Amino acid sequence: MSNNIYEDPEYKYSKGARGGDGGERVERVIDIYESADTPTTRHGPPPRRGTKPPNHHLPAEQRNPFSALVLGFLCLLLVGGVVVLASLCEDLQLQTSNNQLQTSYNQLQTSYNNLNNSFCQEAKNQTHEWSRFRCSCYYKSTERKNWTESRRDCESRGADLVVITSGEENHFISELNKAEGSWIGLQSVPKIDWSAEWKWVDESTLSYTKWQRDVTINPGDVKGATAYMDQDGKWKHFNSGSKRWICEKHIY
Repeated sequence: MSNNIYEDPEYKYSKGARGGDGGERVERVIDIYESADTPTTRHGPPPRRGTKPPNHHLPAEQRNPFSALVLGFLCLLLVGGVVVLASLCEDLQLQTSNNQLQTSYNQLQTSYNNLNNSFCQEAKNQTHEWSRFRCSCYYKSTERKNWTESRRDCESRGADLVVITSGEENHFISELNKAEGSWIGLQSVPKIDWSAEWKWVDESTLSYTKWQRDVTINPGDVKGATAYMDQDGKWKHFNSGSKRWICEKHIY
C-alpha cells in the first residue's frame, strides 16, 4: 500500500497541497524543474561546467604576422599593376595621336603639292615658262626692258618683280639667270628727310643681301637706283638701261 502511494504522481501532488514540510519540499522541487525548463535568450545548449565560451576574436598579439605581410605584398603588386597599365594606356593614346597627326600631315602635304602643281601647270600653259620654288612660281623673260616696264609686265601676269629673302631662293634665281643679268624687285627709295633706303616692291626692307663686293650699297649715294642679279648670282644696281627680268607669283 505504501509503495503504491509513492509511485502515484497524483498522490504526490495532493499531498503537497495539504501542507506540511513534505508538501513544501515537493513544491520546491517542482519550481526548480519549471525554472530550468523556462526558455532564455541563449541559443543552443548551455555551456558545460568548467569550460570557457568560444572566443571568435583573437587578440592582435595572437594573430599570424605572415598574413599581414602577404596582404601588404599583394597590395603593392596591385598598385604596381595599375601604374603599369595606366602607363601602357597613355603610351597607346600618344601613339594613336601621333599616327593620326602624321596621317593628317601627309594628307595636307599631298593637297598642298597638288595645289602647287596645278597652279604652276596653269602658268606653264601661258605664253612663257614658269618654275616653282617652295611657295612661289617664277618667270624669266626672254626680252629686255627697263626696270619700270619690266615691273609692269610682271603685274600684267598677276605677279611682281622677284623679292629674294634667303640664300636658297637666291641660288634658285641664279640658276634661272645664267644667261645674263636680270632685274629684281629692289630699288633705292627716297625718304622724307631726303635720305634713302633699299626697299623691295612689296614694301619690305632687306633681311638678306647678296651684293657684289665692289658695289656702292649706300642708298643715299645712289638714289633712284634699281637692282639686278648678274650671271654669278650677285646683286648690282643701275639707274637706266634694258635688261631681262624675273617675275614672282606667290601661291596661296
